[in-house]
Amino acid sequence: MEWTEAMSVGNDVLDDDHKTFFDLAKIILDVDADNGNTIVFQSALNMLADYVNGHFLREEKALRAVNYPHFDAHLQKHKAFRQHVMKIVQEYGEGKNDDIRNLPGLVVSWLNQHILAEDMQYKFWIKEKFVDKRPLAFLAVEAETKG
Repeated sequence: MEWTEAMSVGNDVLDDDHKTFFDLAKIILDVDADNGNTIVFQSALNMLADYVNGHFLREEKALRAVNYPHFDAHLQKHKAFRQHVMKIVQEYGEGKNDDIRNLPGLVVSWLNQHILAEDMQYKFWIKEKFVDKRPLAFLAVEAETKG
């Protein structure tokens, strides 16, 4: 459950986003929501949702700006993962805990596969000037308003 240098896409901002995903997965795995840590656990889930929305928007804006040739396929993978995570987070909020303990593994496995297989394809396309460097909180709000 660790980000490694082999996962670097050559952009510090995007790499930092990816590292934070791993950190959030660890928090979700480590926090025992059943023993009074529900606020911390729910906060980590909310942060994960914001990171998914904000990071994907950051990445998609940069890919769109450089006319990345595999943009549509990359976007579809983002949409599918976003929907899956949001469904689990929503269900947890509704008291359905069936899939919640699988979430950290899902995030880590998706990150490993997505970064190493998909994101590496854009490594030489991404230009520093096209990566939105605003904090993810701002991007998450922007992503939410775009729906």
